Amino acid sequence: MLRLSSLLAFVLISASVSAEVVNFQTCADSVDICTIHQVKVSPCPEALNNAACHIHRRRSNQMSFDFTPHFDADTLDASLGWAKSETVELPLLTLDREACKYTSCPVRSGVTQTYTTDVPIEAKFPLSSYTIRWALKDPVSQKRCCFTIDIKVVR
Repeated sequence: MLRLSSLLAFVLISASVSAEVVNFQTCADSVDICTIHQVKVSPCPEALNNAACHIHRRRSNQMSFDFTPHFDADTLDASLGWAKSETVELPLLTLDREACKYTSCPVRSGVTQTYTTDVPIEAKFPLSSYTIRWALKDPVSQKRCCFTIDIKVVR
């Protein structure tokens, strides 16, 4: 019986850590303000080959990242969008902007935490490759934790 419960615990733990670590780039304005440690997308088997994650329309993908802000903030606003350029972004409107629902608030400088959310990709989202920009921003100081990842929206 002990072996069966140990095996079950191992299976449950393995399933909960099935997200793949993906390549990311920290935004230029966040380099000294926030440390992004790791970005995960589930599912993303393409990450094993350092390729862009294939994100399916009409399905939800879980995305999470570990970060350490180098600022204090009582609350954070989330944003996610297609980064057309360094200054132009088309927002993903389905994302809940209240970041504190998905990470602990208030945030404190030097304290590492995780932000995790499901990201639904609508059926009307065009099939293509994209660089997407994630940001968690303090609405008071405007300081933010920001990074980009590459995805490919597929059927």
